[in-house]
Amino acid sequence: MTTTNPGSKTREMAAVHTAFLREFFAMPELVRAVPDGDQQRAVIVADHIALFIAGLHGHHEGEDVEIWPRLLERCAEEIRPLVHGMERHHALIAAGIDALSGAAARWRSDAGAEHRAVMESSLDDLLPILRQHLTDEIDYVLPLIEKYISDDEWAALGAHSRGTMPAEALPLIFGIVMYEAEPHVIDEMLAELPEEARAALAGSAPRAYAEYAERLYGTSSPARWSTSSSAG
Repeated sequence: MTTTNPGSKTREMAAVHTAFLREFFAMPELVRAVPDGDQQRAVIVADHIALFIAGLHGHHEGEDVEIWPRLLERCAEEIRPLVHGMERHHALIAAGIDALSGAAARWRSDAGAEHRAVMESSLDDLLPILRQHLTDEIDYVLPLIEKYISDDEWAALGAHSRGTMPAEALPLIFGIVMYEAEPHVIDEMLAELPEEARAALAGSAPRAYAEYAERLYGTSSPARWSTSSSAG
């Protein structure tokens, strides 16, 4: 497979997974902090959850289309159970985010305590399998991706994932991922984009996330996954 920058796929995927872990594991506290009946605040939090459900779905759909079939075709037979395990994780996570999505839709309509409790229960069910999957993928699957997936095929995964999100949301999406990424990883990710988009996103993406985080968390610099108790 053609690879011009060894390790770049692992570094990029680690940055994306860190963003998912940071934001998903902050959701229970965001939900608990909404006062009963505060529909305005419930809508803000529910919209945030919906954004990440869509982002996770697009990310996993891209892997289902662009990555798993190629690994199954190219890897040794003894590796295939690992890939099938990732596919099973996707099915479990899909069921979890469907349940969370339904709970969020009901909660945002009235912000009552009963619906909030269902939200908390849905997150309790989803978060353990999500963490296991994202961690296993980095530890066990990325070495296979580095070996068997070409740069062009990897770029197709990124394009697929971005294509599932509204264009106007891309600065925020990149800002979310860039928040904890090392500068050289950010440069690698921006290099995959059309030249005219790189300079604009380099400046607009961090601002977009800072403004978003201020509204959601009350600070433009929320707790990082790398320093949170959940990451330990």
